[in-house]
Amino acid sequence: MGLYTHSTGHHTPAVMIEPTLSTEELFLILYCIVDDLYPEVAPDWVRFRRSTDQMGLSDSEVITLSIMQEGRSNDSELSFHRVVEKDYLHLFPGLISRSRYHRRRKDLLGIQREMLRSLMNRFRLLAMWLSIDSAPITTAESPRWKSAQMSIWAAEAGFSPSKRQFFLGFRLHLLVSNTGAICDFVLSPANVGERDVAEHMLAVEADWQARQSSFFSEARPVLADNGYCGDWLKSLFGKNGGTLWYALRRSKKAASEGEAALRAWHRGLRARIESVFGSLEDQFQMEETRARSVWGVMTRVVAKLLAYMVGFLANEALGRPGTALKSLYR
Repeated sequence: MGLYTHSTGHHTPAVMIEPTLSTEELFLILYCIVDDLYPEVAPDWVRFRRSTDQMGLSDSEVITLSIMQEGRSNDSELSFHRVVEKDYLHLFPGLISRSRYHRRRKDLLGIQREMLRSLMNRFRLLAMWLSIDSAPITTAESPRWKSAQMSIWAAEAGFSPSKRQFFLGFRLHLLVSNTGAICDFVLSPANVGERDVAEHMLAVEADWQARQSSFFSEARPVLADNGYCGDWLKSLFGKNGGTLWYALRRSKKAASEGEAALRAWHRGLRARIESVFGSLEDQFQMEETRARSVWGVMTRVVAKLLAYMVGFLANEALGRPGTALKSLYR
């Protein structure tokens, strides 16, 4: 994808479902999902390459370990590899060294990205509405900008409104469905404007809806916060057949009680994407990848998003809320 890594029913009270899966069971579930996706997305020249019988771990096993590592919020490959070697070697008898595991993860970035795309398209088809937003990914704080930019050349300076500070790194832009599934993503340098990326993502969404017109009687809306407000972006998306609902800036007072209620309703719906970003930040440590190269940043971001979506799919298969990932990966 280049530098822009692209990619009603009755309401019932929420019930907290206690985790019942052991780590071994979770490993098996994750492996089954990954191994089913692998032949769908991996080309024959990857699946049947000559060195397959000498790899120790299959590609599906490497990706399964990568997903578990990200789901368990373990940013240290060394400590995670030691845990697997000590406690779960019976599940991965061909476990390779930590350095080879690191290289295999990075080599399989393209396969992981295509798995993620496949999962996103499945849930994108079922979405009633979508939300768009972005969050920072920090590669270095201000004192280390110069040295960090030498190794991560694509990182740029940006501003985080939530933290009210500048940072060096990237920005992750997401389209999220009403159920909390990630339906599209773009990883851009931090100095690229949100509206510029939104223009690209909304164009892709409009084209995707047009190609799936047999499933949609009318265009489904995309919800955005006040950072995306403006008639230009709305009309541009509208020309392509889409509908953009954006929030007005808080400095502009509501003209009536009805408008105030509409704003509150809009904020309630957008709480879904805020919770997704919260999960990615708190559990998957998305804001700080600890990567030391552009390829490393891309690998970690895709691995974290894939861990989110595979966990989401596993939860739905188990009859649990899709976003209950903390209890799944406990």
